[in-house]
Amino acid sequence: MPSKKLNCWEFMKCNRGPANARDKNCNICPATLNSSLNGLNEGEKSGRACWLVAGTFCNKKVSGTYAEKIESCRRCAFYKEVNKKSGQTQLSIENVDIFCFTHLGRLLKTNEDRYLVRQMNDKSLLLAVADGLGGDVSSDFAAEIVKAKLAGIQKLTNGKEKQELEQMVLDMDMIISNKAERSPELEGMATTLVCAILKKDHIHWVNVGDSRLYLLRNKELVQVTQDQTLAKFLIEEGELAPEKAKDHYSYDLLDQCIGYGECEPETATFKVKKGDLLILSTDGLHKMVSKKTILSIVTAKTSIEVKTKALTQAALDSGGKDNITIVLANINKILK
Repeated sequence: MPSKKLNCWEFMKCNRGPANARDKNCNICPATLNSSLNGLNEGEKSGRACWLVAGTFCNKKVSGTYAEKIESCRRCAFYKEVNKKSGQTQLSIENVDIFCFTHLGRLLKTNEDRYLVRQMNDKSLLLAVADGLGGDVSSDFAAEIVKAKLAGIQKLTNGKEKQELEQMVLDMDMIISNKAERSPELEGMATTLVCAILKKDHIHWVNVGDSRLYLLRNKELVQVTQDQTLAKFLIEEGELAPEKAKDHYSYDLLDQCIGYGECEPETATFKVKKGDLLILSTDGLHKMVSKKTILSIVTAKTSIEVKTKALTQAALDSGGKDNITIVLANINKILK
């Protein structure tokens, strides 16, 4: 991995970066002045999501449409860097070691998954994965919006963590829904999200859709979140036996997602212990790899980098039908 992320204006040499903000003739890209867009893209040489979030062209003028909708942007060299086949991030802070890996998979042409790992202003740690929905070129846009909003969170208020996480997701839901209403070409875009915030000795999480949060403790793997699918709804209504769910048509149909304006996020809190391993993943992992195999890989005496890449390879070996994104966080110390 390069030591420095390369921003799009540096890569494209368009002369629209923040260093030229005083030059009135440069028509500065608005995204270059928005610090919340820092470090969003996970390609090897991608510093910001300017081209996607700001909706700008690179030919020294601003456009009202979204850049990812323009075919020329799909052919852009920087866009290809952003959408590389795989990408990774490694981070070690005071009490946690983290490794993230995303892979295109074997069948899809674009990576619609996004992940984010960052330390917040109060030293809490935010971990998140999102899986864009909607098909065609808008499928990754909702996930990118969610990622940008998460990047702007400064802290959670003591005692109000669950409420603030829920409201955050409801706000994202309306933002994405409203964007789709204003832009017909974005109709149907949505995303899943699982976000976990480690605040001292507690995890505060929120989930929408079928991405997952697992907890490995004492060699026992627990699925913390529940997939918000039609199958889950039918089981709760007594219309489907749990043991028949995997073979039922409703197993792969989402009941909840962010972007349709009717989001019902699930939130909860649990206490963490030294030695816990958190696993966040999109369905490209758990729909390809059994829980037994996941447990075998994450309990092996290997580094979290090796574990993460082994999980990815297991999904690829099983067909790799979807994008695969995995975040592993090993808690080495509990902060009080």
